[in-house]
Amino acid sequence: MISEILQEIFTHLADTFVFNGTYDLHAYSNLYSCILVNRHWCRNAMIILWRQPFHPCLNTGYIIVNTLLTFLDEEERNFLLSQGITHLPPSLASKTYLFDYPIYFRHLHQQKLYFSVESWSQKNLQNKPNNATNLLMNSLLKLIYKKSGQLVRLKLYNLVGLIKDNMDYKNHEDSTVDSSYIYKFISQVKQLTINGTYENSNMFLLPLFSHLCTNVQHLCIEHFSIAKNIDCVIKSQTNLVSLEISNLSGHSTSIIQSILSQSKSLRNIKFYKVNFSECCQWTSIAFCKKLEMLEIYDCLNLNSFMILPLITTKFPLLKRICILGNNDLECWIKNYMSRN
Repeated sequence: MISEILQEIFTHLADTFVFNGTYDLHAYSNLYSCILVNRHWCRNAMIILWRQPFHPCLNTGYIIVNTLLTFLDEEERNFLLSQGITHLPPSLASKTYLFDYPIYFRHLHQQKLYFSVESWSQKNLQNKPNNATNLLMNSLLKLIYKKSGQLVRLKLYNLVGLIKDNMDYKNHEDSTVDSSYIYKFISQVKQLTINGTYENSNMFLLPLFSHLCTNVQHLCIEHFSIAKNIDCVIKSQTNLVSLEISNLSGHSTSIIQSILSQSKSLRNIKFYKVNFSECCQWTSIAFCKKLEMLEIYDCLNLNSFMILPLITTKFPLLKRICILGNNDLECWIKNYMSRN
């Protein structure tokens, strides 16, 4: 069987949670079994495994980190040693491993990587510097920037560590990372999740990130409470298909208004535990004529004024409406269904 077909089969075997970007735990076991079949299966299964080597339910992340550290170049290793990070694994990647593992990296879950690095530090550094985890994170990110292809999935918890230290090449001419590596790494992300609270003092990071990451098709924004310009991430996309907003406590008007920029491509919209206090009317959603699915769960402060544009609009492709916890919207569903 040719490699492309085999990899497609292995991808479907592993990627059972398509929309949240996490391999099923049992899939890892299945893929490891495939590795043992023959050399051809081993090579192709390894590619799929190393697209997303970290899993939240496995306590083996420190082993992955140890493997990745062996691929650091001499300059990066010397820098870490100068910062008091000793006991690095020997740099014998080209002689020890059959595969150049970092080149397969396609799914980056920032928090999983952080916890794995922290676990490695606790096991290997007796007197570690206070910033050891951040230094190691930066070194591994540089390695991934340079060696991996184009990232497909990205889940962010803190833009400061990812962008300010490594990606702010416009503001720092002496940046140690070539901007072309960064752009190649992030420009083709198709599935993006941004999770966390960003201080307003770091608000320049969101526009910078949005400038680099413009080809997202599935976007999830969750647990934001301070950021005032999160809408720029939505507006910067060229062909957004799915948008999910959850646990948002403010800035709902800017989010709703930004949807207009994606009205020609959006098909799926989901709101979960969003506070729509003083929000504008949902006129922008009424312009989404390709809308196929609308889900609204346990949102606060919705009223009939906000949803009026939806009540008076016909969506020709709409297949599914799920609404929980709001009487006004439940009334709209009944009216919509009676007219269609």
